Amino acid sequence: MIKQRADDIQNATQKLEMLFRVTRGRGEYGEFQLEQILKDLLPAQYVHIREKLPKIGKIPDAHIITPKGIICIDSKFPLENYRKMLETTDENQRMIFAKNFRNDVKNHIEKIKTDYVKPEEGTLSFTLGFIPSEAVYQYLTENEPELIAEAASEGVLVVSPATLAINLNLLSIGLRATEISEKAQQIQNNLTRLSAAIQELEGAWNILYGHIRNAYNKASDVTDKQNRLKLIFEQITEREEE
Repeated sequence: MIKQRADDIQNATQKLEMLFRVTRGRGEYGEFQLEQILKDLLPAQYVHIREKLPKIGKIPDAHIITPKGIICIDSKFPLENYRKMLETTDENQRMIFAKNFRNDVKNHIEKIKTDYVKPEEGTLSFTLGFIPSEAVYQYLTENEPELIAEAASEGVLVVSPATLAINLNLLSIGLRATEISEKAQQIQNNLTRLSAAIQELEGAWNILYGHIRNAYNKASDVTDKQNRLKLIFEQITEREEE
């Protein structure tokens, strides 16, 4: 049983390594992982997967609609030179591959910034570069911290599955707070409308009550006059009979 599980893990690892060797496969895996994280952590109405942005004309791997603007997310990542760097046993070759990997990442960050950091077109002032590998993310943060910091200063936040989840949890709290605020505002607006309607009804009732009171007073006056007229008529009738 244990051996079977070990074999299964080994086979899964080999398949994953083969997946990362193919650029398209890496992209599809990254997109799949990104989609699952987004759907797990955010309400569906905010999440859009591989949909074209009308104003920008680009199709990010995903984007999030927020009250302040659009957050675009790119899940593609250049891994070929990273893989070669890990596989080589030659130190000089390792340094060359490391340098090439850094350049790959730098160029990709520049592309993400150019494509998706467009506040004038409705995006926020930052975008997310998603690396669906904690190992690659850790390597970059430990060995290329200046590159990651520079990217952040230019509006590209590089995130891993774990750090993306943290950011999305914070975003989810913010979105829910906004929804509560909007509902509270809607309730306030409805109460204001109700108050205005009540005041209008009260004004109409006061007018109607005034008319009713006047009519009652007038009716009482007419009744008094009718009684006086009846009394006079009776007195005249009695005199005529005499």
